[in-house]
Amino acid sequence: MMVASGNLREKIELLKQVSVPDGAGGSTIDWVVQVTARAAIKVLKASETVMAGRLQGTQTLVATLRYQAALASVDGTWRLRNVHTDSEYNIRAVTPDTRQQWCDVLCETDEL
Repeated sequence: MMVASGNLREKIELLKQVSVPDGAGGSTIDWVVQVTARAAIKVLKASETVMAGRLQGTQTLVATLRYQAALASVDGTWRLRNVHTDSEYNIRAVTPDTRQQWCDVLCETDEL
């Protein structure tokens, strides 16, 4: 899982869905940035299938970033956004290495 610092080329944000006051006494659900980091992104798999007569694609990737304590609370309800491309991915797994220096975030999208 070791990555050279020069390979952390992408800026990513990890977003959590939270309830935000709407100013009128109610609230709305919104995605709020919880973690910002530099990461190395590697596409693991991309595939296309025909569903209901439409071509639908999925893409699986892993983002490797330096470990930080805030990553301990990340789970499958969060999202990862690549700031450069503005692409968003559903987080499937967060795996820190044994020394907690690096962390792999496994993500998937249903758009290509």
